[in-house]
Amino acid sequence: MPSSRLTGEQKGWHDRATRLKRALFNEKRRFGHVDDGSGKRLLVGPLYFLAGETGKALGFYRWYEEEFPGEAGDPVHCFFWALSLHKTGEIKKANAQLLETMVQNVYLLPTLLGSPPASYDIWHCSNRAAPDYLAEVSEELLPQLSHAERSWIMGQLESTLFQRVLEEYVSTYHALKFEKDIERRRMVL
Repeated sequence: MPSSRLTGEQKGWHDRATRLKRALFNEKRRFGHVDDGSGKRLLVGPLYFLAGETGKALGFYRWYEEEFPGEAGDPVHCFFWALSLHKTGEIKKANAQLLETMVQNVYLLPTLLGSPPASYDIWHCSNRAAPDYLAEVSEELLPQLSHAERSWIMGQLESTLFQRVLEEYVSTYHALKFEKDIERRRMVL
């Protein structure tokens, strides 16, 4: 959507995404790499998506993948990546990214669907994996989902693959919660 056709709220998201992206690109040009301790890189894609600019979001996600290979991102970042892929019909990639979202924070997707998430007695490898993470996420980054998006997410969460991965994830991180021996923790992983 051309920026002249954006609503006021969308224009705000567009402008913010563009400023953050420009800062990242300037840092890359100036220093030869990006050292983004503040997490700007995790907001650009979601903000472009919220601005209704899915193409720009996906373009940024492609750059992100090249610039930060192997980096997990964060749950909201991954979620908007999945939404962007789904919206452009890249369903297989969207499903994979949604699965990544689920394993980054098992509480996020049920919360976005309006269901109280299950409580898991597990070790959380970071604050981003914990239930408290959702309280830290800005309200603007917890979108109202369309019926199609809700149906897709619900279908994936109920699928055999997602259920099997969730079961393995919970089992693994439950074992890690109580295991203190480093070698045994490695074996669990």
